[in-house]
Amino acid sequence: MVFARWFRLSTLVGALVLTGLSSQVCAEGDIVAKVGGVSLTRYELDREVQKIMPFNVSFHGKVSQEKIDDIRNQALTALLERAYKVRFALAEEISVANEAVEEEMAKYRSKFESQAQFEQALGAEGLSAFRGSIYRELLAKKAEAVAVDSGVKVTDEEVRAFYDKNKSMYMRPRQFKASHILVKVDPASSKAERDVLLKKAQGLAAQAEAGEDFYNLAYYNSDDRSKYVGGDLGYFHEGQTVPEFEEALVKMKPGEIAGPIKTMFGYHIVKLVELNEPRQLNFEEVKDNLRQSLEKKQRENLYDAWMNGLKARFEVERFDK
Repeated sequence: MVFARWFRLSTLVGALVLTGLSSQVCAEGDIVAKVGGVSLTRYELDREVQKIMPFNVSFHGKVSQEKIDDIRNQALTALLERAYKVRFALAEEISVANEAVEEEMAKYRSKFESQAQFEQALGAEGLSAFRGSIYRELLAKKAEAVAVDSGVKVTDEEVRAFYDKNKSMYMRPRQFKASHILVKVDPASSKAERDVLLKKAQGLAAQAEAGEDFYNLAYYNSDDRSKYVGGDLGYFHEGQTVPEFEEALVKMKPGEIAGPIKTMFGYHIVKLVELNEPRQLNFEEVKDNLRQSLEKKQRENLYDAWMNGLKARFEVERFDK
């Protein structure tokens, strides 16, 4: 019955919140800011903080007060941007269907065994205020789609013109395909310990040079996770590996074995499997990624211009301390 009553009343909530009558859905003390009359609540701020927090916890599971303050500012900035979008939606008479709000509410409700547990989890915020928050979130997304996404248009001619003008950006560097065996060396080890490991690496190199199966040698002897695929490092470009490793590779021919090669990780025995010289990537190879890149840049420019216009248009009121 509680859920039924809430469902009948829920269609009124969006309008109440968005027209500034937020006191009918949440107490004035719960509002941390307003953008052109659109409210941001402390409950929304807490949820936004919780979204960001997991990415900022240290190895020891701690977060400094300075970091917490920074996260809160990030969360508030995100919510202010959302409120600008909502205010734009109101001005442009953009709306969200009630069914979309109910569908989103159902996702949250499904995490609980009963409606009563769901309402209990919402605490002082309550169903109406939470639903209003969901409505504003969906409305902001729709506003952004109308104002920004619909304006992103990159033609085939623009993609081709950019490629022709910037061909030098689409040169593939020298590419290697190689396998290796790593004899790991602890930087804190003694000279005597390093000498033992060097001798081991030299023995493995001699076995590989003599024609023993490189896959098996790597699988049973390498100290690197690539051992499980026979030391296979896959394809990589010039500049993507440590200098000592690359210096050896550029002097090799496919099928050759070199080593031991000393790097910061230890001693490597390397087998060059394939070598592809630098070449110009043709238009067909890059056009899809190029289009995505141009669309992304265009979208960023449209978004920034839109948001700057909204910030100049609508006033922000701050009530948080």
